[in-house]
Amino acid sequence: MTKPATLTVGATVENLARIAEFLEKTLHDAGCPEETIFSVQLAVDEAGSNVMLYGYPDGDAGTLTVTCEVREGTIRLTLTDDGRPFDPLTIEPPDLDADLEHRKIGGLGIHFMRSVMDDVGYDYIDGKNVLCMIKREGGT
Repeated sequence: MTKPATLTVGATVENLARIAEFLEKTLHDAGCPEETIFSVQLAVDEAGSNVMLYGYPDGDAGTLTVTCEVREGTIRLTLTDDGRPFDPLTIEPPDLDADLEHRKIGGLGIHFMRSVMDDVGYDYIDGKNVLCMIKREGGT
């Protein structure tokens, strides 16, 4: 695939299934293995959930655009939203060794995102959050 596939949806949790279906079809058509498709879906689901649940605190849901490009064994995903600015890379990794009583709430989704993708980057450009995630064939 050389041309990126793009899906824009309302930033509501009801659209998470639609995003997952879009990714499954796009990545399947590009010849990606099921394990890779699952990892990408997990990362995008976590990132999308954060946008949908926390990006619009006043209840005015905006849009979320997911762009997927597969080229030379590399999957490049870009999530763009117009919610409040939030850089997920500033969140400290969770202490997975702490017992449940002392473990800080939250942060596991971002941990999963970082764990299953090879690179994760964030920018705030022209009033939009832009999260870029890369998965390389044979990567994480």
